[in-house]
Order: sequence, then C-alpha cells, then structure tokens
Amino acid sequence: MRSLNIRHPAMRCVAEALLDLFPSGADISEIGTDAKPCLFVSWRTGGMATHPGNIAWGVHYRFETEALSLFDFASEPAQHRFCEQVRDMSRHLKFDYADPDAVSLKVVDVPAELVRQSMAAAG
Repeated sequence: MRSLNIRHPAMRCVAEALLDLFPSGADISEIGTDAKPCLFVSWRTGGMATHPGNIAWGVHYRFETEALSLFDFASEPAQHRFCEQVRDMSRHLKFDYADPDAVSLKVVDVPAELVRQSMAAAG
C-alpha cells in the first residue's frame, strides 16, 4: 500500500477507499488550507507530446468543513459507509485518454449531508 500523508481522519478514510480506482502511480495528497482542506488525486499518462495521452489528470475532492467535523463524531460503521459513498461517486468518473480535448480535471464535492446520511443509516 502507498503511504498517505493525510492528516484528517475523514480524508484518510476516503483516500484509502479510493486507492484501487486510480492508476497505481497516482499521487493522493491533502491540499488546501487548514480551514478548507481537500484531497487531490493526480497522475500522468504516457505518450508523445504531440499525441493524445501525454497529459496530467486529476480529481479534486472538496469537502464541506462540516463534513469533516461530523465525521469525527460518527460511529465506525457510519465512517466506513461515508467513505464507500465517496468511492461510489468516484467510480462513475470517466476519463477519455484518447480524446485530445478531454477534460483532465474533475471536481467532486463532498457535502456534509453525505456524513449525516451515513450516520442515519448506521443508526
């Protein structure tokens, strides 16, 4: 397993849940400020500079501040459910490596409501 240098427990849980969805060389980092931390997954595809594929790709996970606070109070089953829900949101992201005009940066907003739903489902 890759080492993850991520401080917040919610973002670490999400990062661990995402590991196998992205290429093995992808970097998963905590970015942003202490007041508004985010996760960023980035990787490059190979190719020649004049052909599709030689491009940087990334997914920016923006967490509502309240989501991170609520995570700390959630039970372990609720925390696990939350991380799996973010994983499910990520599973549907599509990257078209063959398209030279493809959007190479995706943004995933992680609302506090997702933690609330996970807490309610866990009881």
